[in-house]
Amino acid sequence: MADRRSRVQRANSTLGRVLRYLGLLVGIAVGWQVGSLLRPEGPLADYYGMPILFAASFGALLFLVAPYVTLGFFGWLRREIRGLPAIDLVAAGGGLLVGGFLSSLLAWPISLLPNPWGQVLPSLAAVLICSLTVVAFVTKKREILGIFSRRFHQADKVGEPIERGRMLLDTSAIIDGRVAELAHLGFFRDDLVVPHFVLRELQLVADSSEPSRRVRGRRGLDILERMRRDERVRLEISDLDAPEEPDVDSKLVKLAAMYGFTILTGDQNLDRVAGLHGVTVLNLHELARALRPAIVAGEEIPIKIIQPGREYGQGIGFLEDGTMVVVEEGKSYIGQDVTVVVTRTLQTGAGRMAFAQLKPVETTS
Repeated sequence: MADRRSRVQRANSTLGRVLRYLGLLVGIAVGWQVGSLLRPEGPLADYYGMPILFAASFGALLFLVAPYVTLGFFGWLRREIRGLPAIDLVAAGGGLLVGGFLSSLLAWPISLLPNPWGQVLPSLAAVLICSLTVVAFVTKKREILGIFSRRFHQADKVGEPIERGRMLLDTSAIIDGRVAELAHLGFFRDDLVVPHFVLRELQLVADSSEPSRRVRGRRGLDILERMRRDERVRLEISDLDAPEEPDVDSKLVKLAAMYGFTILTGDQNLDRVAGLHGVTVLNLHELARALRPAIVAGEEIPIKIIQPGREYGQGIGFLEDGTMVVVEEGKSYIGQDVTVVVTRTLQTGAGRMAFAQLKPVETTS
């Protein structure tokens, strides 16, 4: 009842009355055309009773329903648009422009057909073509808009342009800290993009009641500020969003898939999910593992034994990159720096391990 009363009030408003008279004029014009097409041939060709009847009927009908239909339609359209990603609207607009251009090219030859086809078909063809191009653009928006979203910069003084993409940063990558150093050293060709929803999540971490999370969040904000001030870092705080997605990771994956961006993260779960959607992901932890220096059997390495191993007499130490080294007969050297000889290496899900023996002490005769 309240909804019906609201519709009546809108229809009786100033805008509603304007729409009524516009509907009256449109109805009269359309009714006259329809009545003229249906007017009988022969002696009654000059009879205007049928055009007048249709004009009056269409005019009266649109005068009554125009405010309800128009305001109801635009209210529905506003609600639908509010829930649509901006990228869909841009794609639909591009499809409408292309469809309008194609329709204008076909309108003249179609209008040469005998009546009534020459009068009706151009409009029908325009509606059909625009509908098809809008659907095609929205369906293929990732490929189409991905082409135009990339920016080109000058590669060198020769003047040849190279293509630069954009790389989305998630919260874990920002907090990690290594991304700032890598960007400062120029290892990233792509521009770094931090969407506002990632920034909001980082702010929530910084405001957490848990001390460790609060420290990590504030550290991430400090790193982001340092990157923003660094002239060698191309950083953008972006309004890109995917409002239909419920969480930050889903938004990042959706945007990356939509625009053809890369995701930079330290989150293994996000890495897996993005991979399932065909999104390119750079994982900082995988990068660190790939940059570890190779250890081969027979190599001598210095190490400090810090704890006993699981087997009898074993000692354990760690290299600077985190590689665990199990030293046979090394338990008695806990707390000491020794030189060991690598016997074999093992790659596990948790990382790389090396097994070694104490380097024999050379005796002088």
